[in-house]
Amino acid sequence: MIETVADASDVIGNDTFSKLLAVCTAQGGDAATVEAAASHARSWGASLSLMVAVEPPPEIDRIAAATGVAAAEIEARLIRDHHDRAVGLAEQFAADLDPTVAVRLGKPFLEVIRYVVAGDVDLVIKAAEELSGIHHYFFTSTDQHLLRKCPCPVWLRLDHDGSRPIRTILAAVDIGQSLSGEPETIASLNRNILSVATRFGAAEGADVHVLHVWDAPSEGLVRMWSGGPDPDKAAEDYVSDVRTGHILALDRLIGQANAAGGPASGRAVQFLPRLERGDARSVVPQQVQALEADLLVMGTIARTGVPGFFIGNTAEDVLNSVDCSVVTVKPSDYVSPVIAGG
Repeated sequence: MIETVADASDVIGNDTFSKLLAVCTAQGGDAATVEAAASHARSWGASLSLMVAVEPPPEIDRIAAATGVAAAEIEARLIRDHHDRAVGLAEQFAADLDPTVAVRLGKPFLEVIRYVVAGDVDLVIKAAEELSGIHHYFFTSTDQHLLRKCPCPVWLRLDHDGSRPIRTILAAVDIGQSLSGEPETIASLNRNILSVATRFGAAEGADVHVLHVWDAPSEGLVRMWSGGPDPDKAAEDYVSDVRTGHILALDRLIGQANAAGGPASGRAVQFLPRLERGDARSVVPQQVQALEADLLVMGTIARTGVPGFFIGNTAEDVLNSVDCSVVTVKPSDYVSPVIAGG
């Protein structure tokens, strides 16, 4: 672990989340989701919308035939019931914010993303849906699609009863840019991860630990092929050189973030750099547990060829192995396939 401490009070300038969307599922956690969204909207001076995306019953025509109620009327009742419930939550937790309430029929992830794009939403807030198994969250289709395809950050909350404040934030970044064919995409993602982590840190008064997982993949080859008298020493020197490069790169990333400007709240946030060797799939969950992190901020993009980077299934493996809320982030040039596909 790197022991230096960097002041992150100047990370993101006056930029902040200005449009928040709380997604209600009617499956538990909605009250805490709306309450948290309203609290952060006040902290950030943001507007708030509530949305319920409802998938029509798969056998709506048979239901209509069996009940004598027209399919259109069944859909209208679904919309009305969900709208009334969402309005009740808005009145209970966010009356002072005068939030917009919307109900959409269709595939939930598609309707959420379309709403995000149409409304220029900055942050989606949703309760993680629970399934049975060793790890209970992040397996549902809606959550996975949002993690992969939503163009703005997505905050999936495990704190369904609102009892877990955010005191410790872990921001996972990749700084092996020289190994990537798209270094600016990764640099953009890293900046966005730190930006988002800082906004939450400033709002919550939380520390932000910045984690980079690194490795020295050629250690065995250096030891095997070294022509010197001490192959072990050659391998140790190689590992030390690689580690030093990552330390300098992480310090540089944080320095660049600090130089970019500070959070509008004016609250100081500290970056606490952490450099850990290993595989991200295991190291990130271990660090979440070791730090007792309340929030993990990380990137989820489909890229290939970047050792140690959070790529596709790697990101999902991490998310399926942590027991804290997560904010997922995309690079600035990311275009959702939902948008690209019309």
